[in-house]
This record gives sequence, C-alpha cells and structure tokens, in this order.
Amino acid sequence: MVSRMNSITPQCLGIECEGDCPYHFKGNLNRVTIDGIDSEDYRLVLFFIKKGTRMPLHDHPNMSVFFRLVFGKLNYRAYDKVDHKFKYNDFVDDEYHEILENKTRIQAKKSKAMKLQSDDLLFVRPSTNNMHEFVAEENSCFFDICLPNYTPLNHSRRITYFKEVAKETMVMRGGLTELEYYTTPPVMPVDFKVNDLDYRGELL
Repeated sequence: MVSRMNSITPQCLGIECEGDCPYHFKGNLNRVTIDGIDSEDYRLVLFFIKKGTRMPLHDHPNMSVFFRLVFGKLNYRAYDKVDHKFKYNDFVDDEYHEILENKTRIQAKKSKAMKLQSDDLLFVRPSTNNMHEFVAEENSCFFDICLPNYTPLNHSRRITYFKEVAKETMVMRGGLTELEYYTTPPVMPVDFKVNDLDYRGELL
C-alpha cells in the first residue's frame, strides 16, 4: 500500500496544474473522495488546502490512516490523548455527548512541530499520532487512506474537533498539554468549511 501511494502522481489523480488548479482550490479546503464514501471499512480521499488555511485539531479514534503529502508544504503537529478512556473513546454515546456539551478538558502529549514537504508520508495509528492539526504554507494536496472509515453512527469512530487551552509557556514536562472537547459534525469549527468536489482522476 505504501509503495502504491509513493507511485501515484498528481496526473493520475486528475491534478493538472498542482497548486494553481482553479478547480481543486475553489475554497479554502476542498475534499475529493476517490472511493469508499459510503463504506465503514475504508475511505480513499484527497484534500486540497489553500495557503494560510488551518486544519483544526481533530482525532481519528480507533482508526489507522496512511497520509501522503502529494504536493505543497504544511506546518504540522501531532497529539495523543493520555487517558485510555479518551484515547479509544471508551464510553457510551450519552457520555460522549455529555463530554462535548461540558467542554471536558483532557491531557494530551504534544509532539514537536514538523514541516512537511511534497511526498512526505505519515502513519496515524489508534495509539500513536492519532490527533493532528496543520497550516498550509502554500497551496497543498494530501492523500488519506482511512482504515476503517469515520462513521457518524457510532462515537467510537466519530471525528471530534478540539481546542488546545494550555498556552505554549504552560506545556508541562514530557510535552503534556491540555485539550478541550470542541465540536463534532454536523456542527463544524467556526470559520471552517469543507467543500466536496468530484474526482477527475484514474481508477486506483
């Protein structure tokens, strides 16, 4: 799978002019689902993120994600929840909604900031590098293979957005910081919108 990801060119994905493509950069963040849109097992998806746009901090609970930056540059940082209960969403639906409503705060381990460049690969796992946020330094495109896919039907694999509430100067030893549960779709973070576009590339 990793070798296949490495071999895929922008042209294979229907991208003709990379960061200057008016179709793929219509909005600040544009999503193209290649396969698995209705599957709970997997999803292949492209994201096109405009220069200066921030992808808010979010998790991938009980999921693995293969990530490749097809082109562009991202300022990237990963986080991991500390407590097993929150790391694996080990609670019932009612408790999840209560956690969101109360803006519950949790501890998380914060990684060093990274600068990702074209063709960089990352591996998101349930236990490691499971949460991340990033800002595009230039018009960029990345490719995700989600195994399994997010599902809004079950909180165990439902995307959640977070806010970091500890200031940089207050991050604890070992890189520990404090995060606050923020929101989950259909309610999106303020000033954050994902535009869905049709796929124009080859069958993969």
